[in-house]
Amino acid sequence: MNDFHRRVEMMRTYGANNPMKSVGCFPDDVQHWAVLRTSARWEKKIVGALLDAGVPAYLPTLTRVVQYASKRQMTEIPLFSGYVFCSEPAFLGNPRVSQACRKLITQVLRPGDPGQLKRELQHIAEVSSNHQMIQERIYGSPGEKVRIVSGPLSGTRGIVRSLKPKKRILVLEVSFLGVRVEVEVEEHQVEKE
Repeated sequence: MNDFHRRVEMMRTYGANNPMKSVGCFPDDVQHWAVLRTSARWEKKIVGALLDAGVPAYLPTLTRVVQYASKRQMTEIPLFSGYVFCSEPAFLGNPRVSQACRKLITQVLRPGDPGQLKRELQHIAEVSSNHQMIQERIYGSPGEKVRIVSGPLSGTRGIVRSLKPKKRILVLEVSFLGVRVEVEVEEHQVEKE
Protein backbone atom coordinates (compact mmCIF):
# COMPACT_ATOMS: atom_id res chain seq x y z
CA MET A 1 0.00 0.00 0.00
CA ASN A 2 1.56 3.33 -1.03
CA ASP A 3 1.48 6.55 1.05
CA PHE A 4 -1.48 8.00 -0.83
CA HIS A 5 -3.64 4.92 -0.14
CA ARG A 6 -2.47 4.81 3.47
CA ARG A 7 -3.51 8.45 4.00
CA VAL A 8 -6.90 7.86 2.35
CA GLU A 9 -7.42 4.88 4.67
CA MET A 10 -6.44 7.00 7.71
CA MET A 11 -8.90 9.69 6.61
CA ARG A 12 -11.65 7.09 6.22
CA THR A 13 -10.82 5.57 9.61
CA TYR A 14 -10.97 8.91 11.39
CA GLY A 15 -13.85 10.39 9.38
CA ALA A 16 -11.85 13.02 7.53
CA ASN A 17 -13.02 14.07 4.08
CA ASN A 18 -11.03 17.30 4.13
CA PRO A 19 -7.96 18.54 6.01
CA MET A 20 -9.97 20.62 8.50
CA LYS A 21 -12.04 17.63 9.55
CA SER A 22 -8.90 15.53 10.03
CA VAL A 23 -7.51 17.91 12.66
CA GLY A 24 -10.74 17.98 14.64
CA CYS A 25 -11.71 14.31 14.56
CA PHE A 26 -11.04 12.37 17.77
CA PRO A 27 -9.63 8.82 17.38
CA ASP A 28 -11.35 6.79 20.15
CA ASP A 29 -9.01 3.80 19.92
CA VAL A 30 -5.94 5.62 21.32
CA GLN A 31 -5.26 4.63 24.94
CA HIS A 32 -2.01 6.51 25.65
CA TRP A 33 -1.82 10.11 24.48
CA ALA A 34 1.21 12.36 24.25
CA VAL A 35 0.97 16.14 24.21
CA LEU A 36 3.31 17.71 21.68
CA ARG A 37 4.39 21.29 22.32
CA THR A 38 4.88 22.88 18.93
CA SER A 39 6.36 25.91 17.31
CA ALA A 40 3.84 28.71 16.98
CA ARG A 41 1.24 28.38 14.22
CA TRP A 42 2.46 24.97 13.03
CA GLU A 43 -0.20 22.83 14.74
CA LYS A 44 -2.19 21.96 11.58
CA LYS A 45 0.93 21.16 9.57
CA ILE A 46 2.22 18.86 12.32
CA VAL A 47 -1.12 17.03 12.54
CA GLY A 48 -1.06 16.55 8.76
CA ALA A 49 2.48 15.15 8.92
CA LEU A 50 1.55 12.82 11.79
CA LEU A 51 -1.49 11.51 9.92
CA ASP A 52 0.70 10.98 6.83
CA ALA A 53 3.05 8.91 9.01
CA GLY A 54 0.15 6.80 10.32
CA VAL A 55 0.11 8.41 13.79
CA PRO A 56 -3.41 9.07 15.14
CA ALA A 57 -3.51 12.76 16.09
CA TYR A 58 -6.07 15.24 17.41
CA LEU A 59 -6.20 19.02 17.27
CA PRO A 60 -9.35 20.57 18.77
CA THR A 61 -10.25 23.78 16.97
CA LEU A 62 -12.65 26.68 17.24
CA THR A 63 -13.89 29.21 14.71
CA ARG A 64 -12.50 32.73 15.01
CA VAL A 65 -14.52 35.55 13.49
CA VAL A 66 -12.47 38.58 12.46
CA GLN A 67 -13.92 41.84 11.15
CA TYR A 68 -11.93 43.68 8.47
CA ALA A 69 -13.60 46.97 7.46
CA SER A 70 -16.97 45.70 6.20
CA LYS A 71 -15.99 42.05 5.74
CA ARG A 72 -16.20 39.22 8.27
CA GLN A 73 -13.79 36.36 7.93
CA MET A 74 -14.05 33.01 9.71
CA THR A 75 -11.04 30.79 10.27
CA GLU A 76 -10.38 27.61 12.23
CA ILE A 77 -7.75 28.00 14.97
CA PRO A 78 -6.42 25.56 17.59
CA LEU A 79 -8.22 25.58 20.92
CA PHE A 80 -4.87 25.06 22.66
CA SER A 81 -2.40 27.22 20.77
CA GLY A 82 0.97 25.48 20.51
CA TYR A 83 -0.25 21.99 21.47
CA VAL A 84 -1.07 18.86 19.44
CA PHE A 85 -2.30 15.53 20.84
CA CYS A 86 -1.19 12.19 19.38
CA SER A 87 -0.85 8.50 20.17
CA GLU A 88 2.30 8.13 22.27
CA PRO A 89 3.22 4.58 21.15
CA ALA A 90 2.57 5.39 17.47
CA PHE A 91 4.70 8.57 17.63
CA LEU A 92 7.75 7.58 19.70
CA GLY A 93 10.38 5.86 17.60
CA ASN A 94 8.25 5.97 14.44
CA PRO A 95 10.68 6.29 11.53
CA ARG A 96 7.88 7.51 9.23
CA VAL A 97 7.55 10.79 11.17
CA SER A 98 9.73 13.14 9.15
CA GLN A 99 12.65 15.06 10.62
CA ALA A 100 11.02 18.28 9.37
CA CYS A 101 8.00 17.48 11.55
CA ARG A 102 10.14 16.53 14.55
CA LYS A 103 12.03 19.85 14.33
CA LEU A 104 8.74 21.74 14.81
CA ILE A 105 8.05 19.86 18.07
CA THR A 106 9.75 21.53 21.01
CA GLN A 107 8.66 19.13 23.76
CA VAL A 108 6.85 15.81 24.24
CA LEU A 109 4.74 15.80 27.40
CA ARG A 110 3.55 12.51 28.88
CA PRO A 111 0.65 12.79 31.31
CA GLY A 112 0.92 11.28 34.76
CA ASP A 113 -2.57 9.81 34.37
CA PRO A 114 -3.17 8.72 30.74
CA GLY A 115 -6.79 7.85 31.54
CA GLN A 116 -7.55 11.37 32.76
CA LEU A 117 -6.09 12.95 29.61
CA LYS A 118 -8.11 10.59 27.43
CA ARG A 119 -11.32 11.48 29.33
CA GLU A 120 -10.58 15.21 29.01
CA LEU A 121 -9.92 14.91 25.29
CA GLN A 122 -13.09 12.83 24.80
CA HIS A 123 -15.08 15.52 26.63
CA ILE A 124 -13.59 18.24 24.40
CA ALA A 125 -14.33 16.14 21.30
CA GLU A 126 -17.95 15.52 22.38
CA VAL A 127 -18.60 19.18 23.07
CA SER A 128 -16.96 20.38 19.86
CA SER A 129 -18.80 17.80 17.75
CA ASN A 130 -22.18 18.93 19.13
CA HIS A 131 -21.50 22.68 19.21
CA GLN A 132 -19.58 24.95 16.93
CA MET A 133 -17.29 27.04 19.08
CA ILE A 134 -17.06 30.59 17.76
CA GLN A 135 -14.88 33.35 19.13
CA GLU A 136 -16.34 36.84 18.62
CA ARG A 137 -16.51 39.28 21.60
CA ILE A 138 -14.21 40.36 24.42
CA TYR A 139 -14.33 41.85 27.93
CA GLY A 140 -12.32 41.87 31.13
CA SER A 141 -8.97 43.12 32.35
CA PRO A 142 -5.63 41.37 32.84
CA GLY A 143 -5.37 39.82 36.30
CA GLU A 144 -9.11 39.17 36.73
CA LYS A 145 -10.14 35.70 37.87
CA VAL A 146 -12.76 34.05 35.68
CA ARG A 147 -14.51 30.72 35.33
CA ILE A 148 -15.18 29.13 31.95
CA VAL A 149 -18.93 28.39 31.84
CA SER A 150 -19.34 26.83 28.40
CA GLY A 151 -17.30 25.00 25.82
CA PRO A 152 -14.87 22.13 26.24
CA LEU A 153 -13.18 23.66 29.28
CA SER A 154 -16.42 24.33 31.17
CA GLY A 155 -15.83 24.56 34.93
CA THR A 156 -12.14 25.47 34.56
CA ARG A 157 -10.93 28.55 36.41
CA GLY A 158 -8.32 30.88 35.01
CA ILE A 159 -6.75 34.30 35.14
CA VAL A 160 -7.02 36.82 32.30
CA ARG A 161 -3.45 37.34 31.07
CA SER A 162 -4.09 39.58 28.08
CA LEU A 163 -6.74 40.91 25.75
CA LYS A 164 -6.70 40.97 21.98
CA PRO A 165 -9.44 43.52 21.32
CA LYS A 166 -8.94 43.74 17.56
CA LYS A 167 -9.16 39.96 17.34
CA ARG A 168 -11.94 39.95 19.96
CA ILE A 169 -10.44 37.27 22.21
CA LEU A 170 -9.29 36.85 25.79
CA VAL A 171 -6.15 34.96 26.73
CA LEU A 172 -6.52 33.01 29.98
CA GLU A 173 -3.96 31.14 32.02
CA VAL A 174 -5.37 27.77 33.11
CA SER A 175 -3.84 24.71 34.70
CA PHE A 176 -3.88 21.83 32.22
CA LEU A 177 -2.13 18.50 32.84
CA GLY A 178 -0.36 20.04 35.81
CA VAL A 179 1.13 22.73 33.57
CA ARG A 180 -0.01 26.34 33.26
CA VAL A 181 -1.18 26.94 29.71
CA GLU A 182 -2.49 30.02 27.99
CA VAL A 183 -5.81 29.43 26.24
CA GLU A 184 -7.75 31.79 24.02
CA VAL A 185 -11.51 31.79 24.72
CA GLU A 186 -14.61 33.70 23.72
CA GLU A 187 -16.17 36.29 26.01
CA HIS A 188 -19.49 34.49 26.32
CA GLN A 189 -17.67 31.37 27.53
CA VAL A 190 -16.44 33.04 30.75
CA GLU A 191 -17.85 34.82 33.78
CA LYS A 192 -16.06 36.86 36.42
CA GLU A 193 -15.56 35.24 39.81
